[in-house]
Amino acid sequence: MTDPAAQTTHPVTGRVFVTGGTGFVGSNLRRALGQRPLRLLVRTKAEAASLASENVEVVEGDVTRPDTLRGAMDGCEAVIHLVAIIAEEGGATFDGVIHQGTVHTVAEAKRSGVRRFLFMSAMGTRHDPHFGYFDAKWRAEQAVMEAGIPWTIFRPSVIFGAGDDFITTLAQLVKLAPVIPVVGSGKSKFQPVSVEEVAEAYVRALDDPATAGHIYELGGGKVYEYEQMLDVIAAKLGKKKPKVHVPIGLMMPVVSLSKPLPKMLRPPVTSEQLKMLAIDNCSDASATAELIGRPPMRLEDGIDYIR
Repeated sequence: MTDPAAQTTHPVTGRVFVTGGTGFVGSNLRRALGQRPLRLLVRTKAEAASLASENVEVVEGDVTRPDTLRGAMDGCEAVIHLVAIIAEEGGATFDGVIHQGTVHTVAEAKRSGVRRFLFMSAMGTRHDPHFGYFDAKWRAEQAVMEAGIPWTIFRPSVIFGAGDDFITTLAQLVKLAPVIPVVGSGKSKFQPVSVEEVAEAYVRALDDPATAGHIYELGGGKVYEYEQMLDVIAAKLGKKKPKVHVPIGLMMPVVSLSKPLPKMLRPPVTSEQLKMLAIDNCSDASATAELIGRPPMRLEDGIDYIR
């Protein structure tokens, strides 16, 4: 059987269906897509009504409820699937949202005759139940690759930009804490990538049929150890404070006990992110420069938004 992703594809010129289009990455992606015809899947249509325009349709649905997706992609040429969670809260689980949500989205895309499927995975993705987030992403990737639709998968490192969670949360910590807590050894490696450049990579995939059938790792212009990232953020804020290393074993119960608290009172990491610190989040094979046509941005050159 021929690999569908290797079949002849064409640049996407028709309507693009986007899940997660109102989120951090999705909002930047919408800007990068310009005046292309889009259809955005939203949980509550009324809350996103302001996004509707001559080229943007808004439809209501939920990737965890396949019945709500029926017909939502009819007439769309491509799907960009961004929906995910980084922490399990309430009834939202990694399997339910990331894996099963992708299974449902792919199934409806196939029924609707969608010709391209672009999926947001994550750098570090692996088949290992110990890492619930990464394992769910891996199983979602399998669903995408087995669907019979020409696909492209992106695995970005930490994504930064105005409105992000991770870098902005670390910046708040650096600003407000009397000392800067460094979780674990501080030696875990990251390759933060600009959200604008991630969005550009998606646009390139829509335009370039040669990207079908590929998994692309996306990293920024420089690799940093976790402690070095904190130094970059502190320098940008003009803060000089002592740092204190906190063992991961001590942080785990703190994070668990703080779950009922408001987000602003919780530690800047989730239990899943603490586990991920055991894995370097960088790549020797980053495709960012290849896809956007220039060297990618370094973290220190793109965080003027932190205050």
